[in-house]
Amino acid sequence: MLDKYSHLKEELLKCIDTMFAIENIPGCPCEELKEKVQNNTFNLVVLGQFKRGKTSLINALLGAEILPVAVVPLTSIATILKYGEALRIKVFLSDGAIKEIRHESLSEYVTEKGNPKNEKNVQEVVITYPSPYLKDGVRLIDTPGVGSVYQHNTDIAYQYLPKSDAALFLLSVDQPVSQAELDFLKDVKEYSDRIFFLQNKADYVSPEDLKESISFSKKVIEDAIKCDVKIFPLSAKLALDGKLSKSKDLLEKSFLPEFEKILNTFLMEEKGKVLILSVSNTLIRVLSQAMLELELEMKSLTTPLDELKKKVEASENKKKEVMLEKQDFDILLEGEINRLVKTGLDEDLREFKKELIANLTSGLESLYKESKDLSGKKLNYKLEEYVVDEVKNAYNNWRAKEDGKLASSFESICSRFIVKINETVDSLLKFSSELFSIPFEVFKSEELWTVKSSFYYKFKDEPVSLELLTTSLTLALPRFISSTIILKKIHEYMHQMIDQQSGRIRFDFAERLDKSKLDFRWAMLQRIEATIEGISTAIEKGMNQRNKGEKEVEKRKQALSETAQKLDDARDNLLAIKNRI
Repeated sequence: MLDKYSHLKEELLKCIDTMFAIENIPGCPCEELKEKVQNNTFNLVVLGQFKRGKTSLINALLGAEILPVAVVPLTSIATILKYGEALRIKVFLSDGAIKEIRHESLSEYVTEKGNPKNEKNVQEVVITYPSPYLKDGVRLIDTPGVGSVYQHNTDIAYQYLPKSDAALFLLSVDQPVSQAELDFLKDVKEYSDRIFFLQNKADYVSPEDLKESISFSKKVIEDAIKCDVKIFPLSAKLALDGKLSKSKDLLEKSFLPEFEKILNTFLMEEKGKVLILSVSNTLIRVLSQAMLELELEMKSLTTPLDELKKKVEASENKKKEVMLEKQDFDILLEGEINRLVKTGLDEDLREFKKELIANLTSGLESLYKESKDLSGKKLNYKLEEYVVDEVKNAYNNWRAKEDGKLASSFESICSRFIVKINETVDSLLKFSSELFSIPFEVFKSEELWTVKSSFYYKFKDEPVSLELLTTSLTLALPRFISSTIILKKIHEYMHQMIDQQSGRIRFDFAERLDKSKLDFRWAMLQRIEATIEGISTAIEKGMNQRNKGEKEVEKRKQALSETAQKLDDARDNLLAIKNRI
């Protein structure tokens, strides 16, 4: 299915290139649409409890031992794998620095042993590799396992949930489903219904025991998330061995080919098909408008001048109506975005702060009871370190989740306004076609805006830089001070830090929402203005051409007929692509 998608994508790109050269469609968003088709990606986030075999599955899908595996909880950093002509590894650090490393050094950055508690401050690692599996836009994201002794690993896994088009959730036949997995799964479900469950290590047990294990896991999961699930058997080890040795027998025993077929079909149906249809619809809409403008110019070449002047006057009055609708659109959009900030972002942040303060207060009290016999300096340092780590992790995780929520809400607002804009544009086109007695079919193309990553809006992927308070309380405290006063000061420090980070993150979100609103507004109003300009220019061209004499008029008619044929051919090609989808 992905091979078919790749072929159709190439056909669509050829159509876009053809449209670039057609005279009557200078306002076509061909460049943006071409970029959208070329950059379309499928984010497959591999999730699950530690030691379920997530890294082994990714190596099996790639058919190469790219990521390190071991017998202890291993992955501590999210690793993104995407297509490239050669194996290259880039490490992105939290301070913005980027360093390229050799493959043999990878474990020094992405494993708990090589980079304990992420002491090297790695944000993520991006690996390019010439795997056919990645060539058509699939990106595999390996996340740390949840439920291990390393809390920061669970935090990182949570940060990547909003980025997934599909989640591959790994279980294992040698361990029953744990409560940590079920808790994590409930959160995964909030972000995506597209969860594929795989029961790894299928080669460890007999077919009868495998069936029983899958049945048990299925019942436990369905009870937890209240919906039907399908669990696929898998042996990541046999799959990798089979691909490395090119053994069809091992591959069949691994169950991977069966799952890959279903996964690839899903990707095609879920994203590939929607993208090709939406872009095709948008291009057909553009062609229909270009054909109308061409016919308007043709009519202005042949319509008697007195009659033409009356039609132009009627057209001008219609344009004034449309400009008033444009002003209304502007006011309504501003109100919707302000409402999103106040009832969405502000309420979410208020609830998060309330929960965070309660959790940290409880955690501080427990840590204080365990550590109050320490010296004042050591006690203060321990409590302060706890607050800093907890606030930083909490805000990074919350921000990642809020990204996805606000992105979805913003796109929902945009989708509603796009319908209104299209209706305004369609009414103007329909009026012009009826005024000049030109056949015209309104072609709907709203589907383009239901694609998850709208090309007018995307939150930044990098986490917010949390500029935590830099003046240590320890340095400011008297040499001899009671532990109760230290605890009180730490509580004040905690509240100050939480308020500070809330303000910074709110500003960051509100600023990017405002910028996104302005980008969207400009693009949408341009659509109205371009339509008005296209209609006016087409009529003016015809009227000006008439002043050059009958010979020039006939010459122009011939040129317009040839362009009309090109528009028809482009439309036929796009309809053929749609039919094949």
